[in-house]
Amino acid sequence: MKYQAVPVAVFCLGVFIGTAIAANAAEPARWDRGSAMAAVRSVNVDAVVNEIGNVASLSDGKATLEKLQQLETRSDWPLPAREAALYKFTRLLAGLPREAVAVEVLQHLQAYQAQALVPHEDHGGTLVPLYNIRGAAAGVENSWQRAEFAIEAVSLLETDAAGLVSAYVESGDHNQRSGYLDGLRQAGMNDIADVQSTALDQLDRVPTLTPLVCLTALITTDTSAIRQLLVNGRGAGLSSALTQLSERLGTADMAGLLTYAINEAPAVNASLAIAAWWPGLRHDAAIRDLLLEHLADPEVGATVALALARGPDIQTIKALQDTADGDSVAARRAQMALDMNRDGLAGEVLR
Repeated sequence: MKYQAVPVAVFCLGVFIGTAIAANAAEPARWDRGSAMAAVRSVNVDAVVNEIGNVASLSDGKATLEKLQQLETRSDWPLPAREAALYKFTRLLAGLPREAVAVEVLQHLQAYQAQALVPHEDHGGTLVPLYNIRGAAAGVENSWQRAEFAIEAVSLLETDAAGLVSAYVESGDHNQRSGYLDGLRQAGMNDIADVQSTALDQLDRVPTLTPLVCLTALITTDTSAIRQLLVNGRGAGLSSALTQLSERLGTADMAGLLTYAINEAPAVNASLAIAAWWPGLRHDAAIRDLLLEHLADPEVGATVALALARGPDIQTIKALQDTADGDSVAARRAQMALDMNRDGLAGEVLR
């Protein structure tokens, strides 16, 4: 009986050790960022990623999961290197169609708990994953959904452009709206014009259409549409669209639209237009005078001062110097514009 107890004890000890090892392997580890990156560079991550990422085998969920688990547990690689490979592999999936990847593979990556932790770059007391594998997996799912909605948008455009606008408005799904915009970028000009017309009819009541109208306006550069966008557009995408329009509009159209924005648009949109379009119009005497007239404006005056301080020509500098004489609101803002970029202004004067 005594001899029988030995193998039982050995067995129990083995189970205990195995459990301890497994628990230790699953325990997050704090790394110095520099040391972690050195560990990543110590092995050939790309070679392993390419081996696991063989497109022909990714649809075989069981085989791919085995490869991933082998990577996750291999003892000859430091932890940061293993997670770097997992992260690169996950990012690789975004370039493949959904049907090429077994469902359980993405599910495994979405559930992965990052173990290599490093101090946050701005808050050293907070630890964050060196490689956010779960976040990358979520990004893959988002990219697939967006691509699928883009296909849906193309299909809608073939039959019902107004239906695309309605579906865009009704959707609260970011991927769906982004996918619709992607589909619209592939559309013909007639379809884009139909979507733009339908969206503009609703923009004053439905400001969530702003990104859609921004996109169509960038494609059509229709000045009537841009004027409506200046008056009724709201929120995300408007500033970027106005900046991009500065590269697509002629100077005469841009000057006319900036004048319209200052006189007719809400102050926030007028300010966005000034910031986006003044650099391309800074040698236009009429626009310069218009901005100077609005230096004292309580809503856009500060934006005007900031704009006039950016890369001014000699005529603008002289006009600011003349306006700065006194203690009015306009004078103080003109002086502020001169003070903000004194070195640049001095260089311009000396030319």
